[in-house]
Amino acid sequence: MASPVRPVVSSDPKPVRFVDALTADLLADRYSAGEWLKQADLESQYKANRFEVRIGLAELAVRGLIEHLPNRGYRVADYSHEDREQLYEVRTLLEVAASRLVVQRATTAQIARFRELVETFEQCSEVGGQDRLREINFALHDFFYGMAGNPLLAAQINELRQRGIPGRRGVWDAIKAVKASNDDHREMLEMLERRDVDGLAAVVYRHLNRWRKQTKSSNAPASERAT
Repeated sequence: MASPVRPVVSSDPKPVRFVDALTADLLADRYSAGEWLKQADLESQYKANRFEVRIGLAELAVRGLIEHLPNRGYRVADYSHEDREQLYEVRTLLEVAASRLVVQRATTAQIARFRELVETFEQCSEVGGQDRLREINFALHDFFYGMAGNPLLAAQINELRQRGIPGRRGVWDAIKAVKASNDDHREMLEMLERRDVDGLAAVVYRHLNRWRKQTKSSNAPASERAT
């Protein structure tokens, strides 16, 4: 059972929507896979009304972050190994194709901004906490696929990336894994600056499937995990 969740607090005077606050907590691993989400508890924790909670839960179920079981309620998505393998296959197809568009369409200014994000991730990997590292990683990948110039494709990739996160355990715990991710980001930047279509596609493929293996290992029983 995950520890009690506190509402997300923002310095922005505009109130944070319930669905956005719960999404952020799901992506930050503050809930366990298969954990039941009681509407009354959510109303209290997030200071939301019943209507907001019901609509938000329905939206998150459509997005695949949680699942609805008729006559029982909602719980955090608990994907099987087969489900995750299929998810990564689809992600690989879309993200490798998108990377080719990025090489063709990215502007000089966009590449410079991507370099800033890569450098920020590297700095956070040395001194930042996991929450900050996760935040920068999302921003980096969202910006990268945004350079493909196809908002529909970028949105689909982002949705699939989010779908695989709830219930994924321990992926950011290993320093070795974070360093490998940082090295991949650096190489993605290098290939993009060189306008190397095949090179960038190969790095994106390797990056995705590196995380695919790490996710598989971190979600396996302790006796089956790779050393």
